[in-house]
Amino acid sequence: MVNFGDASGLRPTGNRLRETLFSWLQAEIPESCCLDMFAGSGVLGFEAISRGANEVILLERDATVCRQLRDSVQQLGVKEVQVHCLDSTKHGSLPVPRSGFYNIVFIDPPFAENLHDKAIINLAHSGLLGIGAVVVVESDARSDSLPVPAGWSLIKNKVAGEVRLSVYRIENARVS
Repeated sequence: MVNFGDASGLRPTGNRLRETLFSWLQAEIPESCCLDMFAGSGVLGFEAISRGANEVILLERDATVCRQLRDSVQQLGVKEVQVHCLDSTKHGSLPVPRSGFYNIVFIDPPFAENLHDKAIINLAHSGLLGIGAVVVVESDARSDSLPVPAGWSLIKNKVAGEVRLSVYRIENARVS
């Protein structure tokens, strides 16, 4: 993998947890369009591309981290990965993918900043989730639950060390 510098709050998904997650998602990934709302090192998006995703969009608000992500995309030669330097919690900030909707979304913000709620609300109101889409949320293991919109069903939940991994299936793409 590409070398990556330090950034405040950067906490790449660990190998074991990532292996579990992609085992859960193996049937979802081929030909999918993925969004990583807090890309950080980009490891989830690069893993999705390596497993057959058609398109991955990485969002990151830190300009230095964005440059590192763009360098990684260039070094790895993955044309299917786009990097956008923006705040994914701001309403209307999410880019529209070529297919018009996302099949898989990763939400893994810095835990200390408590951005999960804003990201989930922005995603739910974006109109960019198709019915049947999967949303993966990494949060602090001590958090019991996240306020998710109606129509989002928890299908997998695992605590590993200090991280809770929750996977939701979108049954209804409309926000009530």
